[in-house]
Amino acid sequence: MEICTLTPERYETFSSFAGSVFVDYYTSLIGKKQADYMVSLFLSPEAIKELCAKGAIFRILQEDGRMLGFCEYLKEEDRVFLSKLYVRKEERHRGLGKILYEDCVRYTKEIGLNKIYLTVNKYNTPSYEIYLHLGFKVIDAVVNDIGNGYVMDDYIMEKEL
Repeated sequence: MEICTLTPERYETFSSFAGSVFVDYYTSLIGKKQADYMVSLFLSPEAIKELCAKGAIFRILQEDGRMLGFCEYLKEEDRVFLSKLYVRKEERHRGLGKILYEDCVRYTKEIGLNKIYLTVNKYNTPSYEIYLHLGFKVIDAVVNDIGNGYVMDDYIMEKEL
């Protein structure tokens, strides 16, 4: 098992993988139409290219060349934003999400920062509870209009390392 950084030549393949994992997870929470819309906004090859150009780092957890999960994080002024962390449905409950999370922790410490924050859908109870267990605390709640009549209704959570 290895974690590698996404490179431009893999944007298309990764986008397909990441989009399918996202839609599979979020359809029951927000509906397929909104999940598909969010993939087009945040996980299309063009969106990935733009995020990477702004400094986002996509990390892929793979085994024998097969993508199992991924995360995306971004260095900000005084903390790191853990924007995405997803694991393929059939690979969940193996500790793979924790491996990806620990990769973000390592990066945060490497660059001399000591805080990570994230957003989590208010109705995504399993992820919310995992983040609480990891020591994150709710610091705010937001509703962001993402267009097309959709919103992201999230808690903002933060952890000091």
